[in-house]
Amino acid sequence: MTTSEKLIALSKIISKIIKKPDSIFMVLRDETEYKELLEKKYHKTQFPTIDIQYFLESRKQEINHYTFLEGGSWVTDLALLKSVAARFEACEYLEIGTWRGESIANVADVKESQCISVNLSPEQIIERGFPEKYAHEHGCLIRDRENIKTYYADSLKFDFSSLRKKFDLIFVDGDHTYHAVKSDTQNVFKLLKDDSSIIIWHDYGFDPVTPRHSVIAAILDGLPTEEHKHLYHVSNTLCAIYTKDANVLNFIENNPYSANKTFKINIESKVFE
Repeated sequence: MTTSEKLIALSKIISKIIKKPDSIFMVLRDETEYKELLEKKYHKTQFPTIDIQYFLESRKQEINHYTFLEGGSWVTDLALLKSVAARFEACEYLEIGTWRGESIANVADVKESQCISVNLSPEQIIERGFPEKYAHEHGCLIRDRENIKTYYADSLKFDFSSLRKKFDLIFVDGDHTYHAVKSDTQNVFKLLKDDSSIIIWHDYGFDPVTPRHSVIAAILDGLPTEEHKHLYHVSNTLCAIYTKDANVLNFIENNPYSANKTFKINIESKVFE
């Protein structure tokens, strides 16, 4: 979820709570209702899990352009994206929802990758009531990158056919309301290049072990039913993935809070202007 959407959602929640303190239960009820919908319609409330180590070559990945500021993806989310992109020769990458640009900048580092971002323009963000400085922070990490092209648009209104291309890897990380995720899912599924192409959704969960049922429902409702068997959650991330890779081993986590691996992190800071 982009920062603008988080702020909008948070302001609405705070406003409701101020006017009616017990309205916080309405927020909880929404997720409960989506969980009940999933149980009734699909007889499941989460996706089976793939261990992130399956995607990491030699169980390693290097992440750059990471700010450790609010609103971004987790380091493991970026490691997943970059590792998947590296599996393709000259990866064609599409991203819906770009905040500062951490995710697309890391994919753009993959050799010969070509990347496209669909994101609200600074003007559109300002029109929605956000400060100018905040609006112009969007995409700050990807300016002057030759292999990144940005289309300023609301993904709910954007004509994706105008891109005139198909993609190897697509990252859906825009508006995370049910209707937006469903719409984005329907649109990007038409843009997959072939059976090896992959879709990754951010904010599948509130954290790596707590599913976000509204997003799961939107993904399932946005894809053809016969494609549901190719949906998974990736361990230690906030991501869901669509892949037809027949070699993946998946499981339902019986104790998702149990640590079965640790990660080594080396930190080096660089001045960014």
